[in-house]
Amino acid sequence: MKNNKVITIAGGNFLWILTLIFVIAKILGYINWSWWIVFMPLWLGLVFCITIFSFVAIVGLIIVALSCLVKK
Repeated sequence: MKNNKVITIAGGNFLWILTLIFVIAKILGYINWSWWIVFMPLWLGLVFCITIFSFVAIVGLIIVALSCLVKK
């Protein structure tokens, strides 16, 4: 018997559910928002991931640069 585990990013399900609620409300006419705003939770999740990745990359580059300066 296999032990299947699902790994999700914290809050990822919330953003999908919120987007689904917005899409349904938009289609049914409950809200009169632009489609850009309806899909905003997905964009915010993407921006958050890009921001974290950029921060980690910059810190990594600083550490590498400092270690090169210390070795000289």
